[in-house]
Amino acid sequence: MADTSTGWDLNRRTFRKGWGRPSQLLNGRTDSICSHMARPKSHSRPNGPLAKAGTQAKSKPRILIVEDEPQLRALLRLYLEREGYAVADVGDGAAALAAYDAQPPDLVILDLMLPRMQGETVLEELRDRGSVPVLITSAKRTDADRIAGLRQGADDYLGKPFNPHEVTARVAAILRRAAPSGGNGHDLTDEPMLSLASGRLALDPATRRYTLAGEGTDAARSGRLTPGETRLLLALARRPGSVMTREQLLEAVARRPDDVFERVVDVHVANLRRKLHDDAAEPWLIETVPQAGYRLVARRDAT
Repeated sequence: MADTSTGWDLNRRTFRKGWGRPSQLLNGRTDSICSHMARPKSHSRPNGPLAKAGTQAKSKPRILIVEDEPQLRALLRLYLEREGYAVADVGDGAAALAAYDAQPPDLVILDLMLPRMQGETVLEELRDRGSVPVLITSAKRTDADRIAGLRQGADDYLGKPFNPHEVTARVAAILRRAAPSGGNGHDLTDEPMLSLASGRLALDPATRRYTLAGEGTDAARSGRLTPGETRLLLALARRPGSVMTREQLLEAVARRPDDVFERVVDVHVANLRRKLHDDAAEPWLIETVPQAGYRLVARRDAT
């Protein structure tokens, strides 16, 4: 059975008993999972953006790795700890939720093919609990798999095999986007409350909490948007009635403009419509403009 132990061990410099030396992780089975496995230049102390934090453990972002392959899990932990993160790791889906409930992390690295509970179910449960950023790492690597993961609520998706340096780079990028400034130089905490359609929708950008008034037989509801959904809706609201291209919206949500991640705009719009009861055929909030992009059709209320 896979090792499912957890814990925020901020000062650990060696692998747990049975995992072997770091050099052993670069051979054998792990080579078939990760590519370009260059060892970190030094394992003596953290050398990342938070290395100067010293003993101020509370300042370190906490990363939860959910991966059933022990060697790969250990390798990811090695690279992340070297970058100055506090890392916990588990080997199955049920243990992932228990670790989250015990101490919510700042980011989750989630494999999909897990024992005891599939990664897709774990992601659903995490989204029910809050908006913790999630990076999926999976051998499911088709465009359809990536889009499905993003549509379900993941913040990024990386197919296996992968370079562990890319994992740490993506973790840093996701945490920048999840910060109050959203990683694009625009501080969400400075945004005023957004009210649309005579109070039908109210959004607090600082907390990303929204309230949707009841319409017809629909009861009022509330919830929280993801950082990307919030930035996209704010970008549309700054130009009500104007068409914004996908490239413009990509810049607003700070995503990579490649073939897969260009579709993140469509994923965010689909999620906004689902959460805010917006019908694409008869929209009250966001209209699709074929071959052009999207525009906000709801009137922005005076604040």
